[in-house]
Amino acid sequence: WPFPVIMPPQRQMALHLIKALKNRRHVVLESPTGTGKSSAILCSVLAWERPYPKMNQTSGAATPRIIYCSRTHSQVAQIVSSLRKTPDRPRMAVLGS
Repeated sequence: WPFPVIMPPQRQMALHLIKALKNRRHVVLESPTGTGKSSAILCSVLAWERPYPKMNQTSGAATPRIIYCSRTHSQVAQIVSSLRKTPDRPRMAVLGS
């Protein structure tokens, strides 16, 4: 977590995300501006994905692919900026029109 403290909405989002990912379910989140959605989503999903490369070597299972969609270029820039603040360095591609 790249910030000094986690806000209650971020903790709640993280718990729902991890639960859904473990159960192979989809998640739809809605929260007001400034509640830390981008960071909560990014850090939660990347933390959930961390053990998969180790399991991939032994089981032959594919590492889960994370697809993050955003409506605007500024939102994409924000998530890339948030990603750079974390210790994770996943491969990523930014597609836009």
